[in-house]
Formats: sequence, structure tokens, C-alpha cells
Amino acid sequence: MSRPHWLCAATRTLLLIAACQIGGLGVSLNAAAQDAFYSGRTLKVIVGFPTGGGYDIYARTLARFLPRHVPGTPSAVVVNMPGAGSLALANYLFNVAPKDGSEIGSVETFIPFEAFFGGNEVRFDPRKFSWIAGLNSEMTTCVVWHASKVKSFGDLLTVETAFGATGSGAPPVTEPRVMNAVLGTRIRAITGYPGTADIFLAMERGEVEGTCGVGWTALMSTRSDWIGQGKLRILVQNATRRHPSLPDVPLLLDFARNEQQRNLLTLLAAPHRIGRPYLAPPEIPARRLEILRAAFDATLKDSAFLAEAEKAKLAINPVSGGEMEAVVAEVAAMEPSLIQAMINARR
Repeated sequence: MSRPHWLCAATRTLLLIAACQIGGLGVSLNAAAQDAFYSGRTLKVIVGFPTGGGYDIYARTLARFLPRHVPGTPSAVVVNMPGAGSLALANYLFNVAPKDGSEIGSVETFIPFEAFFGGNEVRFDPRKFSWIAGLNSEMTTCVVWHASKVKSFGDLLTVETAFGATGSGAPPVTEPRVMNAVLGTRIRAITGYPGTADIFLAMERGEVEGTCGVGWTALMSTRSDWIGQGKLRILVQNATRRHPSLPDVPLLLDFARNEQQRNLLTLLAAPHRIGRPYLAPPEIPARRLEILRAAFDATLKDSAFLAEAEKAKLAINPVSGGEMEAVVAEVAAMEPSLIQAMINARR
């Protein structure tokens, strides 16, 4: 005996509703499992530098507050993995670290972009990292000692000037090279100084007149007195927009004379837009990346964390994971000829 048509239709509707409810339950259970992943676990925060440095201090301050904003309230441990300016850590995260969200890393701002510039020993594709957040998007500056004959950035175009620099690939070396190649400045980089503090001492002694690639945060935390006393003259800022504290200091971009130069200087400033990045291995579960991003967002707004950061003189100017992805994608989409021009300029 055949069933009435309406009964068959009703049966199909009930079965469909039941299937949707079961499917929805499966999604809910999966989401709940993802949210419970960190319960009873330890979140490993790996820093690509030795203990005691800026990146390490940022990470240890962050790790004290981050767990309270992660579902399941895991413990957090900071591990140091120094090597090649944090390149070793970037390679580890991409190729070795578990892809489950249990390990995240803090790498040097410029490291992810070395993949585009043909950096030696790069073993990662920055487009595939799971980008979480940047703690401090900022800019770098070029400064000269107050007694220098250089009074403005324009003077660097006509006067050969000795600037202190560190090692190859670092901003105090890279930025003057690019400025010389792109804008025609006449900076003579004296390399080999261990760090910015040593360069500042050399400026006091008269060995060099200035330096480039000095982060604004580092400058204010270590030499704010010099700024206040007029011992340093800030010539230019490497960024895509002027810092609120330096509204009258020009951007490098202001000196571009054509589109090619502007594109190259935009590329030079790109790493600063993801300042002090935190990232996880590729292909971690999407829900866990959401959890980590939300936890960082909440932590970087946490009044207790911000008070601790201020006490430690750690500038916080957050960048979201999505914004960081966009910056990396923007660089990846640039014309190969532009990337090659930057590679040539950095040599």
C-alpha cells in the first residue's frame, strides 16, 4: 500500500530537520572541543632571541597575562631559541613545530620579509604562517648628533656623512643603503658596531655623525633625555604615515620623486607595519587561530597588562593578525622587478 504524497513529503522534511540538528550538534561539539583544547595544557611562547633583550622582555610580560584570556586558562612558558636574528625560530615554526596552536613564536620584525628578498637559509613562506598579532607597529628614524653639519635630511643629498651601523641586513645598514641607492643620499655606513648603544657612544666621541634604523620606541626608552636636551637631531622617519609625536619630521616617502622610488620606500617601511610580530605554524585549526587572536586582542587591552608594560617601558601599538596578513600579501603581490630593485639596493 503506497503512502500518501503528503506523508512522504512530511517524512522527508522531518528527516532533513533531524539531519540538520545532528549536523549542528556536531559543529557545536567540535567548537566546544576546540575551545577546550588549552584546558590543562601549557602554551609555549618561543622567542627568537636570548634572555634579557627587548623581544624577551615583551614576551615574558605578555605571558603573565595572556593565559587568563585563553579559554581553558592554560599555563604559559617562555622559551628562548636564539639564532640568526630569529631566522632559526621562523624556520622551526614553519617546518618543525606542532600545527595545533600549542606553540607560538616572536620573531624579529624584518625576518618574515627575508623570504621575498632572497635571504640566505630562509625555509618558509610568510604567506602561509598563522599570523596572530603584532605588539608594536612603529617606525624608525635617522638621527644625527647636535654638532653635526647636517641640519636636515636634504643635507644628506649633498654632504658625505659617516653613519654608525651594525651588521649586514640590520636596519642601520639596510636603510642607508636603500636611501643611497633610491634617493641619492651620500651616507657612508661604518659597520661593525655591536648595537645602537655603541653607535650612540661613537656619536658622542665624534667617530660618526649619526645613524639610521633607530626605532622610535627604543630611542625614547634609552635616549629620551638626549631628545629633550636637543643632543639629537631627528632628520626623517621611515613609515607610511607620520608618528603623532613627530608631526613636523618628514617621511622618507616625502622625498620620492617618482612612482618607482615611492614603491621602493613603501616596501622599505613595510616591516614596521607588523612590529614585533607573533605567529604560529601554518595550517593550525582555524578555530584555534581565532582563539589566539582574540586572546591577544583582549590582553593588549587589559589594563593590568598595559600598566605592567608601561612600568617596563614597553610601547604597545597593536596590529591585528588580519592586518599583518594583508601587509605580507601586499608585498608578495609587488612586481618582481620592484623586489629585485630592493634586493639590489640592499647590497
